[in-house]
Amino acid sequence: MPEKKNAKKEITGEKQLEEAKEKSVEVKKAVVYLGPVITGVSIPGTVYRNGLTPQLKKAVEELPTLKRLLVEVSMAGRIQKELKDAQSAAAICYQKALEYANKKGTKG
Repeated sequence: MPEKKNAKKEITGEKQLEEAKEKSVEVKKAVVYLGPVITGVSIPGTVYRNGLTPQLKKAVEELPTLKRLLVEVSMAGRIQKELKDAQSAAAICYQKALEYANKKGTKG
């Protein structure tokens, strides 16, 4: 009987180790920026593979709608089509990003 308990503990331990590995290995997908030029932050079409730059992270904190313009590369075509419709969520976010970019561009 003790053999069964040890076997069960071993299986449970392996499962926990596997789950821990899955959690620690975070797969980040590449995203592309589809917003307007924001001087010193980003330009349209920039692909981020290993996370965002510190400047872009700060901009996203200041204007969370920028997240809508950071899309997975596979979704870029769909969002670009959406940007052509002025009433779409992406287009509205683009306009807010444009206002933000203009505000950032002016030296106050």
